[in-house]
Amino acid sequence: MKKVRPWKIVSVLVFLVQWGVFFQAGGAAAGPPELKNLGNGVCQQRNGLMWQMGASEKFSSGEEARAYAEGLELGGFGDWRLPTKDELYYLCDIFELKLEGDCSIKPKGSYWSDNGRIQPGEWEAYPLCGGSEYKYLKRKNGRVRAVRP
Repeated sequence: MKKVRPWKIVSVLVFLVQWGVFFQAGGAAAGPPELKNLGNGVCQQRNGLMWQMGASEKFSSGEEARAYAEGLELGGFGDWRLPTKDELYYLCDIFELKLEGDCSIKPKGSYWSDNGRIQPGEWEAYPLCGGSEYKYLKRKNGRVRAVRP
């Protein structure tokens, strides 16, 4: 059996700690869960944002998408809205890093966002050495994954 030098073990551990990576049962790389299933159709991020677990049907206009989000009554809350592009990006990143906890949201696909202008699009991950790179692709229609507050 080949002897492993202690400095190699230490350097690997330092790398893992710097990136906040821990190994769970099954060998999946993940940190502390970022999302928690509240059991009422809603997942909550550690930063307080709440996400609709199920996605809507596809909408072809921003007005329809906004009306759906603002009219949504879910989990005892009625103040739902369209997420920003950045919020959708962060949600995709949570799943890419396997930090979704017990939430079964499927972030892939085209979703409506509101950054002052309502538009549909999707974040697509391209695997690179050491992680993924994301690119935002504009679409003509999409689903709503509402967020609050």
